[in-house]
Amino acid sequence: MSFRMISVASLALALLLGTAALAARAAEPVTHDGKVVSITGEKLVMTGKDGKEHSHALTKEAKLTLDGNACLAADLKAGTRIRVTTQGEGNTVVSRIEGLDKNADFASTRQDGKVVSVTGNKLVVMPTQGSEAQTYTLTTTANVTCDGKVCKAADLKPGLKVRVTLESAAPYAATRVEAIEKNLDFAAL
Repeated sequence: MSFRMISVASLALALLLGTAALAARAAEPVTHDGKVVSITGEKLVMTGKDGKEHSHALTKEAKLTLDGNACLAADLKAGTRIRVTTQGEGNTVVSRIEGLDKNADFASTRQDGKVVSVTGNKLVVMPTQGSEAQTYTLTTTANVTCDGKVCKAADLKPGLKVRVTLESAAPYAATRVEAIEKNLDFAAL
């Protein structure tokens, strides 16, 4: 009898863990490029690379930028090239839209802020202009400097002022982190 109960309990645990893994995968951000068809405070209609139209829910918390600067939904006109990051069930909710008007490419974007924490290859930064911390993944080739000198990610202490340069293919992948403590400002790039 106890063998059956252990087997049933093991099966139930396996099902629970499998469901949790699928839910976690569905919550991972997904990024895709396209062009704006229309946008309101609640909805983005866009064309993908394949030219087909599709829509996403747009929340008030979504971060919108145009050429690297914070913007409003109204600033993203029809035809504007965009990179959209979605998450949530079915990846239908927009968490970020990066628009291009004058810039030729999404290329590296930079984010300034202060270190909240560093754990392994995860860097959490509170943006200078923002109310929500961002988590970045340091690439295996990420260049980390402290006051202009090469250092390790582990040297980035909470409260330290940083500039994070992001990879264009993966919006939360950091390829460079510049920290300043004694210098007054970041080096010109």
